[in-house]
Amino acid sequence: MRISISTAVGNALRVFFQNFFIVLFISVIAGGVGALIADGVTGVVFDYIESHYAATDPIRQGQMMLVAAQLVALVAMTIWGGVVGSWAAPATIYLWVQEHKKQPTSLSGAINYGIDRFSSVLGPHFKAYAAVMLGQVIILPTIVFGLQYAFVDAIATLNRDEKQPLYRSGRLTLGRRGQIFRTFMLGLLWWLPWQLFGTFYAQDAGWYIMFAGGVADYAVLAFFDLVMVQYYLSLYQKTDGEAQPATPAANSSAGTGPSFPSASG
Repeated sequence: MRISISTAVGNALRVFFQNFFIVLFISVIAGGVGALIADGVTGVVFDYIESHYAATDPIRQGQMMLVAAQLVALVAMTIWGGVVGSWAAPATIYLWVQEHKKQPTSLSGAINYGIDRFSSVLGPHFKAYAAVMLGQVIILPTIVFGLQYAFVDAIATLNRDEKQPLYRSGRLTLGRRGQIFRTFMLGLLWWLPWQLFGTFYAQDAGWYIMFAGGVADYAVLAFFDLVMVQYYLSLYQKTDGEAQPATPAANSSAGTGPSFPSASG
């Protein structure tokens, strides 16, 4: 049963703001701290370039610093986002799991849920995140390329025995990529100004601007995780006369009851 964009977005916003302080905590760790680390590493590279090229070749120094700012920040954020994001993604999806089960959420529950699923999410999340980050200089093609990975976090979190989360995501997003693309267009309201202007401004405005931008950046990703898990789970909700993939028992490794998909679905 296909869930509409407006319904999924409305549900995600409701869960997001009901658990705002949990989302904020996750965003501070995954986004804010990561932005500061990337900025710090970039500063070290800048100092090295300045000390070696300032007197001999100022033009080359400026060119190298511009390129280094992008490459070093990209590598640092890819490593941080790939590793820490493998905890943050399931910690965020936990909020929807509890919503589905009509059970309360807690910060400790989100932290532990992310830790418990870290090992199963790390590989697929890192691969998908790195693939998308490598192409982020050109924003629109990157979004199109990344559509196939939209369900990776949900699959790796909820189906811990799945051996090929990236392949399964690519297969399950077929026929839904138009809807996923239209949903991701909402993210351009943040990503375009932040990537094109915000990151450059933040480098000169102080660490707190970079930190706040990193927090906001991950909060947007958390919102989309809450939307994508709904799209993914809607594949396993049937209407009258519609076939439904096999579902696990209540004690399945998915940990979310019999209405969540099995790894073999």
